[in-house]
Amino acid sequence: MRALTQDRYGWDALAVREVPDPVPAEGQVLVQVHAAGVNPYDWHYAAGQPLIARPTLGGLRGPRPTVRGADLSGVVVEAGPGVTAFGPGDEVYGFGTSGTFAELALADAGSISRKPVDLAHVEAAAMPMAAVTALQFLRAAELTAGQNIAITGAGGGIGHFAVQIAAAWGANVTGVCGPRNAAMVRELGASEVVDYTQDDVTAGEPRFDVVLTNAGRYPLRALGRVLVPGGLLLANDGSREGLLGPMPELVVAPLLSRLRPYRIVNVTATPSGEDLAVLDGMVADGVLLPIVSATYPLERAVDAVRQVAGHGHARGKLVVTLR
Repeated sequence: MRALTQDRYGWDALAVREVPDPVPAEGQVLVQVHAAGVNPYDWHYAAGQPLIARPTLGGLRGPRPTVRGADLSGVVVEAGPGVTAFGPGDEVYGFGTSGTFAELALADAGSISRKPVDLAHVEAAAMPMAAVTALQFLRAAELTAGQNIAITGAGGGIGHFAVQIAAAWGANVTGVCGPRNAAMVRELGASEVVDYTQDDVTAGEPRFDVVLTNAGRYPLRALGRVLVPGGLLLANDGSREGLLGPMPELVVAPLLSRLRPYRIVNVTATPSGEDLAVLDGMVADGVLLPIVSATYPLERAVDAVRQVAGHGHARGKLVVTLR
């Protein structure tokens, strides 16, 4: 099969090559990939950034698995031993385990769900990592109807899902984004939109119960100033490179929050077939819609990954198409 692979860190190591077809193990399915979403996660693996994370990315010399991509939408070809929930011919979406910028990919049965019937494969592939992350962050905040939440990076992958989920739960959403995404963010459910090129969301009196930050545009301390006493700051920023990337701020911030009148929480999002099913229900109810700003064939998958590196892409999702 064809796949986007690399044997060492660095953009010049990425190339589409012929590799052996994967074989499903216990609890896995083999999926014929129709489309695969692109995430900042992919460029972290491709570039080996931040440097301190390389041991967790697979090794000091190169990433594992060697095929890039995490999200997928496609059709089950084969079910491995012990899998009863899915069989050949089932349309599924979710998280791959062997790399998904490939014609075939493995997925754990517990990390996929039935593809939403109202979505094409391209749209479904845009959802898993970004939408599940948004859902798990907002769930951790125990967000309730009537609360005020600010979401930075509101036009991006996680952000545009978070706006919709928070609005569906009855929160008053302030979306922070650039001017080209303002209309989209408002249409997705934000009651107020802040154009960061014109206004500073961190200025003014405390007014938010929750702040979800998806980009490193604002220092966490500045965002904390607009939280009401007892408010919650959800910190999510993987955009920085270097030796430590964003890790010092994200590690120290929760400790510092003990000295402040608000809490700072880091959430580690995890693949979940159950959460994918929750999102499927929201799609069916008409309150959640993935925005795909561009698609790329497998031969141009490297270009797609470059687009999400750092602050390069900030409008909905990019998707690699394979069929």
